[in-house]
Formats: sequence, structure tokens, C-alpha cells
Amino acid sequence: MAGLVVVTGPAVEPVSVADVIQHLRLDADTNEDEVEAYIKAAREWVENYTGRAFINRTLRLSIDGIDEVDIPLWEGWKTGPDISLRKRDILIPKPPLFSVTSVTTYDDDDNGTVFASSKYYVDKAREPGRVFLRNGEVWPTALRVSNAVEIVYVAGYGTTAGAVPASVVFAMKALAAWLYEHRGEEAPEKLPANIALLLQPYRVMSLSTDPFYNGYRAA
Repeated sequence: MAGLVVVTGPAVEPVSVADVIQHLRLDADTNEDEVEAYIKAAREWVENYTGRAFINRTLRLSIDGIDEVDIPLWEGWKTGPDISLRKRDILIPKPPLFSVTSVTTYDDDDNGTVFASSKYYVDKAREPGRVFLRNGEVWPTALRVSNAVEIVYVAGYGTTAGAVPASVVFAMKALAAWLYEHRGEEAPEKLPANIALLLQPYRVMSLSTDPFYNGYRAA
């Protein structure tokens, strides 16, 4: 099992209150706190829908351990040398991965040891990003049975709204406006179709049916 905790949330929202007020042509005396609440709700909905983080925030990923060996089901003939079956990377949820702050492992006495950054490579080119062992390195062993590995990292496109893709910002603004216009109504189960269409290219998809697979366990 794995867990993901927000250590420090985003400092700003991708959409401003003024943007939504202008979008809806609201009066100058509009309750800005209420509009801001709908912007936050829209951002959280979009992040959950896409599986992404847009404005930088610090997260802590906890996993129970790293499987040492994964035996594949071979089909046909093996014509080359056997490759290493050791787990060498850990997927990091909520892309894009901006940076990794630390990797810490815990023994049965709950003593934490920082895993040296020189022993792993941070792969930010793919999504989800990965923490990948360098050649000749191995993961620590004799770890506690639960939450044995903690990775603290920063996820997001940047620290300002300008770093977020324009179509995502537009979708958030449209959703915040839609939520504001329909306030007091029963919450819908799905995003409005036009907003979902804008966000579709940014969804993080997984072939696994395990809801924790996409970035929550070793690959």
C-alpha cells in the first residue's frame, strides 16, 4: 500500500478571482471569497481528473517497500542474455515531477536513513517521473513492513499561473465559472463535456486496474 501527503500546498491558484469575475461579467460588489472558493474547488477537481499537479507543491510519497525480483511470464524463445529482474525505479505520482528533495528508508526500529542522491537518477523526461537507481547501486534491505520508503518531492509546472498550460488554465476558469453559476445545485458526477475535452490530453492514464499503480508503487 502507498500514501501521498501534501506537505506544502500551492502558493497561488492558476486562475485569479478577477479572471472569473470578468468571465462571468459579475458586479463589482461580488463576494470575492466565494469566487475564490470555487476556483480552489475547480483546481482540485481538475487535478484529480487529470492526475496532475499544476502549481508547484511539496508532496511526500510513502511506499511499503521495493520488490527485489519480478518474474515475468516468458513467451516464445529467449535468444539473448537474461536481463536483471531487479526493481530499479519508483514511479512518482502527480506529474510533472519538478524535483526530488530526499529519499529516506526506515528500518524495523523506525530509524530513518537518507538514501544518498548520488545513488539515484531523477527522471523528469517521462510521465510519471521516476527515481531510478544508478548502475551498481541497490536499494536498502531489512526495512520495516509498512511505509518503509519515503520520497519528498516537488510536483508541478512552476510557481506561477503562467507556467501552467493555457488550455488547462482556460478549463479551470470555465469550471470555476460553471460551479459558481450552478451554486446551490446538487454536485454533478462528471465534468461538463466541453471542459473534459480540453483536459483529455493531460490525463495520466494507466493500463493497470490497480488504483494505486499509477505512480504509487515500484515499477
